[in-house]
Amino acid sequence: MKLLPSSIRSAVRLVAVMVLFVSATACEVTLSATGPPGATRGTTVFAAMRWSNPDRAIDVVFVPDDDYGDLSVVANRQVFLNDVANMIDTGFWQNNGIVNNLGLFNFWYTTVTGNVGPPAAGRTCPTVTWPALPDAAFAEVKVLLHTNVLRDCAGGSFVTSEPTSYRTVVHEANHGAFGLPDEYCCDGGYWNIPPILYNSLAACNADPANAGWRNCQSFTALSGTVWWRSEDATVDIMSSGGGTVWEYGRADWVIARNVLTGMPHAIVNDPSVYAPDLWDWP
Repeated sequence: MKLLPSSIRSAVRLVAVMVLFVSATACEVTLSATGPPGATRGTTVFAAMRWSNPDRAIDVVFVPDDDYGDLSVVANRQVFLNDVANMIDTGFWQNNGIVNNLGLFNFWYTTVTGNVGPPAAGRTCPTVTWPALPDAAFAEVKVLLHTNVLRDCAGGSFVTSEPTSYRTVVHEANHGAFGLPDEYCCDGGYWNIPPILYNSLAACNADPANAGWRNCQSFTALSGTVWWRSEDATVDIMSSGGGTVWEYGRADWVIARNVLTGMPHAIVNDPSVYAPDLWDWP
């Protein structure tokens, strides 16, 4: 197991929320439906993995789809918590930028249910009924976990994901947490956000912020707008599909780092691996 940066090793000792098993070859999160959480927000949001005060971290709240059933039933609640645990250790914790800043990411859950259904005619994203979540207002990301197979989307801080779509949940959460755009062609969410995307080749080539990796390459969105990406066709967490939890591209990390350093008392560690290279927490 790789040694965690010193800024987060001390945070590990604060966790009294869950049982965390770490061996030389695996890192596994286990959440219990019968044990009390170590912290709560209001009466409906419970800590799964809380390292820092919410104003000093990116907070992710997992929300169950009503397909999980009555969550006052321990067995149903345990199924949901097992999926939450897998989302953390097989999803988020397979991204080096996140793991190198473990103390800046809190994970929570609620048992208040929503519903994710097929998209309306002519639409791409699913039809989602979100529950009222006043206790989760503090969170940068709310993830509604559903078991039906659908294309998932993000809108602001609200994200949907299947419980085994580990790359998807990290990708969609980066929209809410850091405001990162999609970088694939051609039906994603795009906007001018240097040093990632530009609305002209001239702007991409003239930006000193991307000089370390600049290779401007264009794609045309379905809307007809041409976008220029500073990292050519590099495969990263915001550009590629499939089951792999990709790393941040260098351009992505500029934006993410700016958000993280803006939090009180944050000590931010840069990734040791950038896309297109891969990293796994062994």
